[in-house]
Amino acid sequence: MKPGRTVVAPRTDGRAPSPAGTPAPPPEADEAPLNPRRWQALAVLAVGPFLSLFDQFCVNLAAPSINRSFALSPFEFQAVVGGYGLVYGLGLITGGRLGDLFGRRRVYRLGLVLFTVTSLACALAWSPAVLIVARLVQGASAAVLQPQVLALIRVQFPPAERAKALSWYGVSMSLGMVSGQILGGAIPSWDLLGLGWRPVFLVAVPLCAFAHIAIGRTVPADGAPRTGRGIDGIGIALSATGFALLLLPLAALQEWDFLPTGPVLLFAAALLLTFFVGHQTRRAGKNRPVLLPVRFFHSRTFSLGVLLNFLLYMSSVPFAVMLGLYLQDESHLSPAAAGLVFTPAAVAIAVGSRVSPALQKRYGIRVLVVAAALTAAGLAAALATVGLGTPEAAILPLMAGFAVYGLGNGMIVPLLTGIVLAQVPSQDAGAGSGVLSTAQQLGAAAGIAVVGAFLYPATGTTLRYADAMWAGTVLAVL
Repeated sequence: MKPGRTVVAPRTDGRAPSPAGTPAPPPEADEAPLNPRRWQALAVLAVGPFLSLFDQFCVNLAAPSINRSFALSPFEFQAVVGGYGLVYGLGLITGGRLGDLFGRRRVYRLGLVLFTVTSLACALAWSPAVLIVARLVQGASAAVLQPQVLALIRVQFPPAERAKALSWYGVSMSLGMVSGQILGGAIPSWDLLGLGWRPVFLVAVPLCAFAHIAIGRTVPADGAPRTGRGIDGIGIALSATGFALLLLPLAALQEWDFLPTGPVLLFAAALLLTFFVGHQTRRAGKNRPVLLPVRFFHSRTFSLGVLLNFLLYMSSVPFAVMLGLYLQDESHLSPAAAGLVFTPAAVAIAVGSRVSPALQKRYGIRVLVVAAALTAAGLAAALATVGLGTPEAAILPLMAGFAVYGLGNGMIVPLLTGIVLAQVPSQDAGAGSGVLSTAQQLGAAAGIAVVGAFLYPATGTTLRYADAMWAGTVLAVL
């Protein structure tokens, strides 16, 4: 064996293999008894990731209809489209920790109630200001809701079943993104009862009501092992402010000049987040409650898994956003027809998510490499097709490339999630899932900023799709 070479030891318990020298996943002998209705519960839990991404992406294709309704200013348009994702990304670590402190089932149900109320507020909004506030609070509701799902999967399913459970999580999450694009374009075109874009936000209401009732019957109340230990308020303030300063220059890149404000805000973000890490380390050393256990990152597997999540979302999310604009602007498709272009990806994502556990069991960690290669190849092929061809001729090749991307994405999301969460103790599952989801949101924001810098011209109004597509191809290679 050559010095310095990483060796992956096979496992026989269904868990992801760990590189030699990586801290072993924590023991699970002290975890709660298995929930006999855990598979029924999984269907209820899948509502969370589906809605979190559905409501983030449905606005991409519904935005032109919303703009016609309210005649939004450029800042208001950006706030409606991007405000949800900004607040969502800021709140994920805190939302995950709330589940660890007060019980994940209880916090999941609270998130469902908040998401229902804010979705109704979006649908009933009578002014741009009301819609923007509702979208911001809806993002906070999603941040409360989403981390509980991964945490509950982590503690309710044994290692031998977790890959299969996470495959369904991957299906719900990826289909939420793709379905948001499809229905976000179709529903305004249908103009149900003359309501235009408003029913887009009503999709969440019956789903939340179903999940709120069913979760109480399928998931036992968890013991909330950290109840009574308090909340790290300073940690919440430091992390939220630090991530806000990190995301704002990326989210508002097209609203104001990046220089000199952008570097100043990014430096302030780095400073605050450094203080946050030091604060968490000191509190952990004194055995006081922390928002983020820094020891997670002592595991090389956890750290690299979070990084790969960041890169995956940095390449895939901007493509979905840009494609929605391209299909309507350049290919002159209706919103409904543009949404249907995403259908092959939706089918491929479902297939990839379902076959990935069996492939991992047979071929081990190498499946991750294949899945990443398929994801990159599909994105690069689709982007290059659009960049080289005419808008009309590019549709079918684009759909084929998008299907390859969907297959790889469907495979990699559940596998990668399982490998990362296996490094997290069950009592900190909420915080671990919050870190993972935050990395995804940061990656999405960074990717949109990079692609947007090439897409939006410095002067004029014609969007530069070819330049943006090639920038997206470079991100896909990462």
